[in-house]
This record gives sequence, C-alpha cells and structure tokens, in this order.
Amino acid sequence: MNRYILLKKVRRIHCIYGRNYDSNIYIILGEIPTIVDTGTGLHHDEVIKNIKRIIDPISIKQIFLTHEHYDHCGGVRKIKDLTHGKAKIIAHKNAADKIERGESAFAALLGGEMPKIPVDQIVVDGDILQVGDEKCQVIHTPGHTPGSICLYLPDSRSLISGDTVFAYGSFGRYDFPGGSLPQLKKSIRRLATLDVVNLYPGHDVFIEGEGRSHIMMSLRNIELKTW
Repeated sequence: MNRYILLKKVRRIHCIYGRNYDSNIYIILGEIPTIVDTGTGLHHDEVIKNIKRIIDPISIKQIFLTHEHYDHCGGVRKIKDLTHGKAKIIAHKNAADKIERGESAFAALLGGEMPKIPVDQIVVDGDILQVGDEKCQVIHTPGHTPGSICLYLPDSRSLISGDTVFAYGSFGRYDFPGGSLPQLKKSIRRLATLDVVNLYPGHDVFIEGEGRSHIMMSLRNIELKTW
C-alpha cells in the first residue's frame, strides 16, 4: 500500500482526548461510522460538541467498548441516545455481563453511575467486523481486565489498543480485580507480532507512523515485571 493511501485511511480515525479520568474516544469515519469507547459520561456536553464537529451523531452505526471499566463505558448510554438508540453496543463476552449489570465501584468514587445497558453484539477473539471503510480483527487481550479487546485494522496497519498498551512503553494496570500480570504479558507479546504503524491507545497520546516501536517498548518493560 502506498503512503498516500495509508495516510488517507489513517485520517479517518479521529481522537477526542480524555479529560481527567475519561478514556480517549475514537471516531472512525466511512461506510460504517464507529465510535470506540465513550469515557465516563461526566463531561458529556463537551464530548457531544466534539463528536458533532466530526460527524452527525445520527449516522453512527456502532459503539465498541474495549473493556468493562467505567472510564471507558460510563458514557455509553448518553452517546447511544444521541444516535436515537440506533447504534449497536459491541463488547467482548467477558465484559458484557458487567456492562449490562452496571457494576462499578470506581463510578461511585467519581460521583458517577455506571449505566445498565444491553450489549447488542458480543464478540470473541478472531471475529472480523467492519469499522468505517475497513475490516477489523477483534483481539482478546486479557490482563488489564478479563474482557479487554484490541481492534486491529490491517489495511491501514492501525491498532486501537484500549488499556492493554499505551504510547512510550506504558501498559495497563493489572492490580485491579480481574487483572493478571501473566495474562497481560501474553497479550502484549501477541500484539508485538502485528504489523502496526498507527497506535491508538485508551489514554494519552496516539502514535501515527511508529506504532510497533511503542508496543515493543511496552513489551520490554512488562517483561521486567515479576509482580
């Protein structure tokens, strides 16, 4: 794929950076407009303004949740309502139950409330779905949570990594309930085998152009962890 086509595809992924505890929110434009993660919902008005700058919310077809933590899915009901209830909620089978029950001690600490909302489509490792104009592969990456997933878009060599890996060698916490250092190591080792140019993590900055080098930094750092 030539560089022009690659960059053209990459620019169809827009980031609304998280504020305070919010996750990043990614909007993928194209045939099937898609949102990945929704933040806590505590800064809903600001998030909605930013979404509307990028896309008509009614056209959003689906909302992926990379895992079951409040900072990534607390705003899901408000964003779904913005689509007039038409957007499908998609999550891994190990995340869906907690999302549907609205369980989150973290939400209460922040003065928020985890929404109870049905998951319309449950995915598992290896599922192929379309986001925007591209096919994406669902990669189950437990370790941060049991229901963590990453989305790999091979055409543009892009990885939306949730809280599994971040830029500059960081990675998700594994000391929360359901976390596991051995599982997280295994998940990051798997991500390190992918051809990744663009890395879009759940928090902080995204990387366009040298994504795999940042994943390799995360792998080297986590391999040093023993507890």
